[in-house]
Amino acid sequence: MSSESQPVTLADLQRWFSTERMSTYVCSAQTTDCDVIDLYVWNGRISKALLEDVAHVEVLLRNFMSKRLARACEHEDWYRDDARFRFNSSKTKRFETSVTEIERQVRHSGKPVTSGRVIADMSLGSWCFLLSSRLEQTVWRALRDPANGGMPNYPSRKRAVFESHVKTMRDLRNRLSHQEHLVLDNLADENRYLDGQCANLDWIARVIDPKAADWIRSQSRVTAFRARRP
Repeated sequence: MSSESQPVTLADLQRWFSTERMSTYVCSAQTTDCDVIDLYVWNGRISKALLEDVAHVEVLLRNFMSKRLARACEHEDWYRDDARFRFNSSKTKRFETSVTEIERQVRHSGKPVTSGRVIADMSLGSWCFLLSSRLEQTVWRALRDPANGGMPNYPSRKRAVFESHVKTMRDLRNRLSHQEHLVLDNLADENRYLDGQCANLDWIARVIDPKAADWIRSQSRVTAFRARRP
C-alpha cells in the first residue's frame, strides 16, 4: 500500500512534529469542535498567506526608507554615511558590522557588491533599528524631511508610533518564520489577534503609499483563508 493511501492520524502528527507542538491544536480543536489535522493544515496555510503580505509591506518599507536616506546624503550607499546619520555609537558598531557581513556574503556568492543588494539583504531588525529613538535626530529627520520626499501620508510624523507598528510586523514575521501557531484556544481572541495584525500591516503600507496599501490588500489571501477555518 502506498503512503498516499494510508490515513494520517493525530498520533502520526504527534510522532512527526512532537506531542507538545500538537497540543495547541488539540486544545483549540476541542473548543471549536473541529478536526485537529484540518486545523493544523489550515494554520500552515494562513501563516504562509500572512507571510506574503508581510513580504510586500517589508519591501515597501525598505524602499521608502532607502530612497529618502539616499536623497538626504545624495548617494545610494547611505548606510555607510555614519558621519551624517550616526548609526554607530562609541561602544558598538553593530549596524556597520551587519553591513560589512552582508557585503562579505554578496562577494562570497560571486556577485558584485551593489547598494541594491546590500539594502535587499538588510534584516527587518535593521530597519527597526533605523527607526529607534537614538536615531530620531538623524535618520527620522531625514525620513520626514519634505526635501527628501517626506511623509505626506503620515501627517503626525510621530516616530515612536511608526516604530511600534514596524516592530509589531517584525514580531509577526518572526512568529510565522519560526512556525509558531496562530490558532488560539479562544476563537474570539484568535480573531482579534488576526484582525489586529492585518490592520497593522495595512497601517504601515497606507502611511507610506495608500495606492500600494490597496494593491497589497487586493492581492492578499488572508481573508479567504480565514473564511475556511475548520
